[in-house]
Parts: sequence; C-alpha cells; structure tokens
Amino acid sequence: MRKNWVKTVATAVALLLLAAGCGGQAQTKPAADQTKPGTPAAPAEEKRLTLYTSFGADLYNPIAEAFKKETGIEVDVVYAGTGEILKRIDAEKAAPQGDVMLGGGAESFEAYRPAFEAYKIKEDDAIPANLKAADRLWYANNALPLVIAYNKNLVKETEKPSGWKDLTDPKWKGKIAMANAAKSGTSFLQVTTMLTIFGRDDGKGWDVVKGIVKNAKVLDSSTQVIKGTNDGEYSVSLTYEHGAWKYLKAGGPVGLVYPAEGTGTMIDSVAVIKGAKHPQNARTFMDWLLGKQGQAVTAQLGLRPARADVASPEGLPAIDKIKRVDVDQNWAVAKRNDILTTWQEILTK
Repeated sequence: MRKNWVKTVATAVALLLLAAGCGGQAQTKPAADQTKPGTPAAPAEEKRLTLYTSFGADLYNPIAEAFKKETGIEVDVVYAGTGEILKRIDAEKAAPQGDVMLGGGAESFEAYRPAFEAYKIKEDDAIPANLKAADRLWYANNALPLVIAYNKNLVKETEKPSGWKDLTDPKWKGKIAMANAAKSGTSFLQVTTMLTIFGRDDGKGWDVVKGIVKNAKVLDSSTQVIKGTNDGEYSVSLTYEHGAWKYLKAGGPVGLVYPAEGTGTMIDSVAVIKGAKHPQNARTFMDWLLGKQGQAVTAQLGLRPARADVASPEGLPAIDKIKRVDVDQNWAVAKRNDILTTWQEILTK
C-alpha cells in the first residue's frame, strides 16, 4: 500500500510540474502571436523626444505642450544658439542625444548636411518647393520677412520710411539701429538682400548699405535693436517681422514697414537628427509641426507659417501682399567671408 501511495504522489507531482510548465508556455504564446502576420515588430519607442532648438521659451514651450497634448509624447528641450546647437550635434555624432533640431536658416542645415537625415513628411505637397530641401533633408517651419520697424511716438506716419534707400537720408543720422552682420544672421540677410536688390557686383548695393550704416548705431543683436525701438531709444530699426510683432501684439508703439523695393525672408528650419534615439517620434513631430495643427500653433505665436493654407498671424498682412526678394543662398554662403570683410571695412571707416 505504501509503495502504491508513494507512486501515486510522485505521479501527481510530475503531472503538476508538467501542467505548470505547459501553463508558462500558454502565457507566453499570445505575446508571440501578436506579431503575426509578418516580421516581428520592433520594440515600441518610449513616449519621449529630445528637441534641440534656438527658439526661445516663449516659442518652444507652446509648441512642445501642443505636441504632447496631441500625441502623448513628452518633449525634452535643449535650448541654445543655432551655431552652438550645430556644434553640439556634430560633437555627438557617434552617439546622438537629440532627435530633432528646430530653428536656424536653411544655410545652417546645408552646411551640416551629414548631421541630419532626410524625411519626407506626410503632407509634403503643402510646403512650397522653396521652403524645403530638394531631398527633404530640412523643411521651413516658418518664413519671416525682414521689416523696418519704427516708433510711432517718434516718427509720424507721414514721415516713416518706405524702403531701404530712404534710410540713407541724412535726416535719420543717429536715429537708426541695426545689428552687426558679423554676429547676427538677421543682419547678414539684410545686407545680402540690399546687395541683391541694388546691385551685387557694381557697388550700388554697397552704396545703400554704407548710407544706412552711416546713419545707424550697430548693435550686437537683433533683440537689442527692436527693444531699443520699442523703448524709444531709436526712431527706426532694421529687424525681422516676428521680433517687431511681439511688441506690436503687446501694445507697444511699434509700426512695421515692408520695404517697397522688396524684402528678404528668414526661415526657421526643422530636421531629423541622424541616428536619433527616437526616430519614429522625430518623424511624428515633423508630420505634426508641418501639418495644419502644428502650423496653426506657429501662426498663433506670431511666426508666419510655411503652409499657404494656414492664415497669417493676427495683425499681419497676407504674404502675397508683400513684395519679396529671393536671395541666392548658394551665393551668400560662398561669398560670406568676402561680404563680412567688406562689412567690417565699412564699420571701421
């Protein structure tokens, strides 16, 4: 009897162990079945994205918050100047820490092409050809016309300048502010815009630049330029649309003039960083930012959206009402050192 009882218990234990083993297999099988049909799916990315940007907090916070609300993806922001960001991305190329870069002109992205990865967004057709790379390495998020800002308390409407050349008039001596083209991308574009309009090779463009510099105080940044105009330190300044719009929106005494001869356009570009840790999230961000929802947020922040089917920011004229000038970026990049050498000579005379 004892033998039979021991045998029965041993058999029962064996069956229990077998059942436990089969139960473990049964629990793991459904997880494997979830990948069918087709190749097993890659592990899902965590709901995070690292954004490198030269946008200030007044811009990147609303963008990051709206994106998270729509997608559930948390955005970790690293803020710095465009040049610093590009150097950081280059230094991290063996182990990239960022996923997307936002801010900076197309020329900056072109100069650091190996650092980025081409991606064609879902609504590619909605972005004009001149606001994206031919291979889709970068897209423009926004396009900002250069403007002449003036303080309405210091300049009568009947006396405001109508364009670039008006600012060479001696009556503006000491009343104009502009940034140093060697330190400011905005100012460099202002110079190349005037050279494009009035003459790149015959010296006539430089005559206009010289005439304005003769009347101006040259500051270190575009931020100082427009702030000084709003505060009444300067009557007129050469700046970009969004910089002036912020003061206008806040009720400041700032008026905008779009130069009658035409004006250049600054663009803030966006691209996926090559080797990004969260490549799918990076692409999702690109699709959202350049989709109607993202571009609507861009417009609400006073940035003129890249998409033509999204309205201009409140209080600004439609883009087709502004005479624009296309500056040859290849020429500007190739001639940058020569242009800045001539610029420096003008400053020191």
